[in-house]
Amino acid sequence: MKAVDCRGLNCPEPVLRAKKAIQESIAGDIEVIVDNQTARENVLRFVKSQGRETRWQEKDGSYHITISEGKTAAAIGRDDTTGAAENVTCRAEGNKGDRENPVLFISTNELGVGSSELGRMLMRNFIYTLTKTDHFPRAIVFMNSGVKLCIEGSPVIDEIGELEDNGVLTLVCGTCLDYFELKDQHKVGQVSNMYDISDLLLAAERVITV
Repeated sequence: MKAVDCRGLNCPEPVLRAKKAIQESIAGDIEVIVDNQTARENVLRFVKSQGRETRWQEKDGSYHITISEGKTAAAIGRDDTTGAAENVTCRAEGNKGDRENPVLFISTNELGVGSSELGRMLMRNFIYTLTKTDHFPRAIVFMNSGVKLCIEGSPVIDEIGELEDNGVLTLVCGTCLDYFELKDQHKVGQVSNMYDISDLLLAAERVITV
């Protein structure tokens, strides 16, 4: 079994190395080793998007992820090289709009520069207003302090959940949650990684930074 040691590597390197191992593998299982939960979840999510079966176990403080050679039942008949961008695009097909609807990139929990109190109020009002529009964004990416909008106590948890219910894909940077030590407080949105986020942004017709 081929082993890919990703301990000590930052996002999105474990996902990229897992992807390369899958592409280069001719036969047999693959073992990917990571040393933190975020990397484990990122690799598992990516492998699932490729239609591969996985299992994992913890050994001596590391996570050993076994990627099986076979496909899952849901992946039979689908191209095994389908990328993460196509996967997240499919998640947003339920949107009221079409593919031209923009992706919103939110990198702060405040809107505008000046008063922090005013900025937080404006951001709250902005996201609330999104739920009342006729054309939702195709997806929303939360990075840096923007992830604080997706944690316990955020004034817009319900609004973000409502957007998700209406087909808006929401990706929350897992590395950012870890940096701010907010992983345990995460409440809404799909915890993601730089690989999936980059694919989504590059595939988008329009990206609007808020």
